[in-house]
Amino acid sequence: MKEIEIRGKLNKRGFNKLKFFLGKQAKLLDNYKRLSVDLSPGFDLKTRGWKKLKNSTFDLRLKKSGDSEKISLKFGKFHLKEREEIEVKLKEGQFLDTLKLLETLRFNKGMIYIWESWEYEYDGFEIKISKYTDDYYTWEIESENLKKDPCKLADILSLKPYTKAEYRKTIDWENHNIHKLYSFKLVKELLRQ
Repeated sequence: MKEIEIRGKLNKRGFNKLKFFLGKQAKLLDNYKRLSVDLSPGFDLKTRGWKKLKNSTFDLRLKKSGDSEKISLKFGKFHLKEREEIEVKLKEGQFLDTLKLLETLRFNKGMIYIWESWEYEYDGFEIKISKYTDDYYTWEIESENLKKDPCKLADILSLKPYTKAEYRKTIDWENHNIHKLYSFKLVKELLRQ
């Protein structure tokens, strides 16, 4: 499935304001805590980033939200608004076995992301707001209808999407300050919490 997606950062006040607005004006689709393991090719342990990110052709992630587990593969350059995504749902309890499989296939370096999200449907768009820490929040607007531009909705909601350079800088900052380096042992510990 192809999708158009934009994203940006919120401060705590902006997050609370947007959450209040969406709570009144939009349909809540889901609220979940997610553990996501990003094992996309080309990860550099020293820089905590992806080599040749601008030339990257796909992102590979294993995601767990409550009892829901899935593999997600996104095609296309990371900074583009329009990318194709394939998701394969796993049976509950297959998360660690799938990680072992991916490690065997040499997808064994990357990052671990943990956050809480609220997903809403508003005017034909999916809006996701996420809390990573008590002072770090983000938003995403996504459309599966390629004729509906999420930038127009962002303007209406007074949200500023990242530029390509800002997004690259944000990923680097998050990888050094919020996210954790991947290890199978750490994922097992996080799943027990």
